[in-house]
Amino acid sequence: MKNSEHMDQLLKQALSPAVEPSDFLNNSILNKMKEKESMKKSGSKKVLVFLTAAALTLMMTATAFAAWKFLSPKEVALNLGDQTLAEAFDSEDAINLNETVVSGGYEITLLGIVLGKGLSDFQSESNNILPERTYAVVSIAREDGTPIPDSYDAESIKTRTDFFISPLIKGQEPWLYNIITMNGGYNEFVIEGRLYRLIECDTVELFADRGLYLCVSTGSFYDSEAFNYDEQTGEITLNTSYSGANALFSLPLDVTKANYEEGQKYLDSLYQEEN
Repeated sequence: MKNSEHMDQLLKQALSPAVEPSDFLNNSILNKMKEKESMKKSGSKKVLVFLTAAALTLMMTATAFAAWKFLSPKEVALNLGDQTLAEAFDSEDAINLNETVVSGGYEITLLGIVLGKGLSDFQSESNNILPERTYAVVSIAREDGTPIPDSYDAESIKTRTDFFISPLIKGQEPWLYNIITMNGGYNEFVIEGRLYRLIECDTVELFADRGLYLCVSTGSFYDSEAFNYDEQTGEITLNTSYSGANALFSLPLDVTKANYEEGQKYLDSLYQEEN
């Protein structure tokens, strides 16, 4: 095989995973190959070294591009039409995590979280909802690459899985204190077969000194089979024998912003509402 054919094949293999170089870059490399083919054999070795390095550089660029496969929390908020929340996710107060767990055939990624007052263009006027809110973005994709349906028609629902995503508080029964009882909700959309969900609920910053989690499991409600709750220690852990997908992330919030007394008042109010 000629050197030009060999290098052309090498370049194609290097670039095939994610992106293609520009026409200008392709033409420049091919022209350089043609110029060097006419040189003597000792010079050809240098050409091979140069072109191999170029191919490896392009391959590394393509690999880096392939690694970028998520929308950022800011982009998710923009996609949902919330400019104020997008700015909040872009601020110094936001916590970018990008932590991924593979479970039950799904890749589950906690992208980021931000907490505070007046962070969204869509504020509730209900007196029962605290003005300080928690916002978190989670991305979910199928491990085998099969796209998640982006519609809810009768056919798609047959192959689409529901997910329950919620903050949980260490020391509090997770089936009683979660996104549903904490005045929460979510918006979601699918892009290129990947699900993005933005959840929100009353602030959990009050409990930063107790320990906080974010749970994800298959199903529409909290599933006690997906997680273990130790009534003695208050710890919440994964049930590794769970038949579906489940993930549990620790939320690294600033403990100096916790308020035990206010947090307890809030929990008591939720308990009264539940009764």
